[in-house]
Amino acid sequence: MMSNSYFMTPEERMRKKKRDKMFLYISLIIMTAVVSTAMTFLANQL
Repeated sequence: MMSNSYFMTPEERMRKKKRDKMFLYISLIIMTAVVSTAMTFLANQL
């Protein structure tokens, strides 16, 4: 079975790479916000 990337044009591959990178950055920002919120909440419980 061939991978889907074999059928993608270079432009499609570039777009997918760009989208994946954006998704990674956005999820990192969200995770940072969630972790800092949790830390703040825990610190206020002490």
